Amino acid sequence: LVTTPEPTSITDSYSLVKALYKHPRFDSSETKVKMISNRVAKEEEGENLFAKLNAVVERYLKVPMTYLGSIPQDGQVTKAVMQQNPVTLQNPAAKASLAFESMVETLLGEKESTSQPRRGMAAFFSHIIARNKL
Repeated sequence: LVTTPEPTSITDSYSLVKALYKHPRFDSSETKVKMISNRVAKEEEGENLFAKLNAVVERYLKVPMTYLGSIPQDGQVTKAVMQQNPVTLQNPAAKASLAFESMVETLLGEKESTSQPRRGMAAFFSHIIARNKL
């Protein structure tokens, strides 16, 4: 889940998580929501955003989310988008690039169960990645 500090983004994020958890085929034992705070001024703003949204999700949906980190507001992202290049390739030293790298390291550090087949969005993205490697 990627959200920004803007009130409409926070509301939309909560609505999305609520719809996910209320879906009849959703199994919370197999799926964990991980949140990224996007376009924040500083790390503390991202942490506070997560704490507030997670408190509401835990209170009303009775499930916790996991915080992956934040992506700072970075003009290098805008430049990369305008040139249709990933910011991580165009400017690896950009604040946003370093934040992406940190989150990737966090995700790669987590062990993935190979006994469970991928379902839902994980299967969708795995299919896209595998297709692009051909």
